[in-house]
Amino acid sequence: MKRFIAYFDFMGYKNFILNNDSTHLKRRAEHILRDIEDSLAQGKYQEREDGITVADLSLTKINCLNISDAVIFWTNDDSIENLKELLLVAYRFNWKEILYNFPVRGVIYCDQMEIIYGQNKNQVESIYSPNLIYGRGLVKAHLKTENLNWAGCVIDATVIDQIKDTVNVEKFLEPFAKQYKIPYKKQYALLLNKEGSKLNEVAFEETKKGIINAFSSDNKPIDNPRTQELLNNTIAYLETFRE
Repeated sequence: MKRFIAYFDFMGYKNFILNNDSTHLKRRAEHILRDIEDSLAQGKYQEREDGITVADLSLTKINCLNISDAVIFWTNDDSIENLKELLLVAYRFNWKEILYNFPVRGVIYCDQMEIIYGQNKNQVESIYSPNLIYGRGLVKAHLKTENLNWAGCVIDATVIDQIKDTVNVEKFLEPFAKQYKIPYKKQYALLLNKEGSKLNEVAFEETKKGIINAFSSDNKPIDNPRTQELLNNTIAYLETFRE
């Protein structure tokens, strides 16, 4: 089935794993899961019977699976309504990670994707948990993500082609994205702030500092040429929001 797919991967994930102890890794993994859940719930929370407040996932129509350094959000079909919810989720996840938690890069794509999943536990507590995702949409989203030279998320032309006869593309995407010459092609990129508002000098420097911290936190080195290229391209995009 054709679906809308938002594919993200975490940048510097290998160094993150190799340069930190298990206690730190567990705490940071919980931060990542927190942000995934918050994004799916679009900031809505509810209190459980035990008094703990958790993200309210009861009404989200977006599916999610995270495997190692990849986070995949996807819709159940290719409708405009579901695309809009996917954009809300992906937009929130994109800026929360890049500005405050962990640099990510990603692509929103439209094509075929299917999943086979489940979980079984046998009599000796061994787990068999199939999570097999297949389809050219996932493969192409992954390949395009690997070619991105920044922390950010691109809306692929497959999405534009899917919706251009139904909506005014520029108006539809305005709350979530803007056109920008991304390090490999001019496409729509998800915004890094609320509704593309301009940043004054103080806000710009604070936001820039947050991005640098996201790149360098968890003992991830940033003094190598590849990381510097990714960081500089991300800051260059941030410059477009500056007053």
